Amino acid sequence: MHKALLLIFVLLSNAAHANIEAVMERLLPYFPSLSAEHVNPSQLNGFYEVLVQTPQYEILYISDDGRFIIQGEVTDLVTRTSLSSNRLTVIKKKILDNIDEADKIIFKAENEQYVIHVFTDVDCPYCTKLHANMAEMNALGITVKYLAAPLAQLHPQAQSKMEKIWCAEDRRKAIHDYKTRRVIPRSEQCDNPVAEQLAISQHLGVNGTPSIFFENGTNLPGYQDPQTLLQTIKQKLAQ
Repeated sequence: MHKALLLIFVLLSNAAHANIEAVMERLLPYFPSLSAEHVNPSQLNGFYEVLVQTPQYEILYISDDGRFIIQGEVTDLVTRTSLSSNRLTVIKKKILDNIDEADKIIFKAENEQYVIHVFTDVDCPYCTKLHANMAEMNALGITVKYLAAPLAQLHPQAQSKMEKIWCAEDRRKAIHDYKTRRVIPRSEQCDNPVAEQLAISQHLGVNGTPSIFFENGTNLPGYQDPQTLLQTIKQKLAQ
């Protein structure tokens, strides 16, 4: 009996592996950087979930014979939620959590209740406005972790300034000094994560700053005052 069950499991595993190979064969001409780890079982019977980059991350569904593709929102009418959006939110959370903490500029709340990641551009007016509320956000229990997203089309000098900030001996002081007094640190050039974080922001669909991500991966584009932000965090985390 045990040998029969084992044989069934092996056959099913081999069939799934064969199906993924067929799916990969169909998709690689369109997505050359796709790897097998981006193809996973989905909640849709007969379909795999595929994570692609175009350049931002997107979820596709492809039939297990590699013939049919579903692109766009897939909605569960029972829960009235989007399967694709929910999966992307989970993926975004993992990406943010996997960024080295040493590469973030962190303003930690003493009585931390919530953590937000904020993609910022130091020459963005609303990013400056958000930073001006740092003490109040921290007092509300909100820890802020800055990531770099200089928008060259709007602020051509922002990336070089942010590289100096990320190369400063005290990054927290450097970004605070620039956002409050427009003082650029006299730091030496170094290996820094600014370009990499900018690329991550683009993959996550960030096209403006500040762009705030909550602990569950939900994204809030734009500025909110601290009290409104706190209520939004509570609402989004409760969903």
